[in-house]
Amino acid sequence: MNYPDFPYRIDTQGRTATTLRFDLIRDRIEQVLFTEPGERVMMPTFGCGLNRLLFAGVSDALIEDTRTLIATSLQSWMQDDIEVTDVSVLFDQGAMFIDVSYLVLPSGDPQQAQFVRESAA
Repeated sequence: MNYPDFPYRIDTQGRTATTLRFDLIRDRIEQVLFTEPGERVMMPTFGCGLNRLLFAGVSDALIEDTRTLIATSLQSWMQDDIEVTDVSVLFDQGAMFIDVSYLVLPSGDPQQAQFVRESAA
């Protein structure tokens, strides 16, 4: 089955571009991670709010808090789609590198997704 692709775009035939379920889930993870709470009008608690952490002082506590924030947000917003198995976070020179390992539900297929967020400054 095909789903609308994210970000929304028109394909070469003038129709809504589509994607497969594994890509849809990866796209939804990205939306959860990089949406700031309060950014969506009808869903004020949606999102993880990682952008504000780019300028925080890097420490072991920050890394662990970020891992927990990511895992909690994904389990909260995507509980019917995935089971998070591991999250790793690395801060390096104003960039945040995130690896998320998860099982796609209900099949249990293991997947991994990598994300990078760089500061605009």
